[in-house]
Amino acid sequence: MEFLAALEGWEPRPAVKPDPSGPAKTPEEERRLRRMISNRLSARRSRMRKQRHLENLRTHLNRLKSENRDLSNRIGAVVHYSLLLRGENDRLQSESVSLYNRLAEIEHAIRFRQFQRLSSLTTAALCGGFGSSPAGGEPNLSSLIV
Repeated sequence: MEFLAALEGWEPRPAVKPDPSGPAKTPEEERRLRRMISNRLSARRSRMRKQRHLENLRTHLNRLKSENRDLSNRIGAVVHYSLLLRGENDRLQSESVSLYNRLAEIEHAIRFRQFQRLSSLTTAALCGGFGSSPAGGEPNLSSLIV
């Protein structure tokens, strides 16, 4: 930028014209002078290309920095949600284990009750109680035999 500001208002020097009152230039001197002017213009164009390239690189750098910030923010959000989901998953797994244990206890209680019923029916059968169902509505041993 400073370079372009320094060049602002700069005009290339006009080609040196032979001074009619001065000594005449030889063709070799004129060629050297034209070449020198051409080299100066070429160097100026090269500096301007370099400056444009540098500005393009700065613009690209700013775009990449912005994209990097955006991606970093997105990664932060994903990590946050990942931690939340892991916590929820741990809670659900713990609840699953608790429910599984509770179900096992219920199944155990049911089997125990069934065993007690069969045991009481067997005891009743051994004591000669093959009659109708007891007042509690429980089936007798003969209804359990298929």
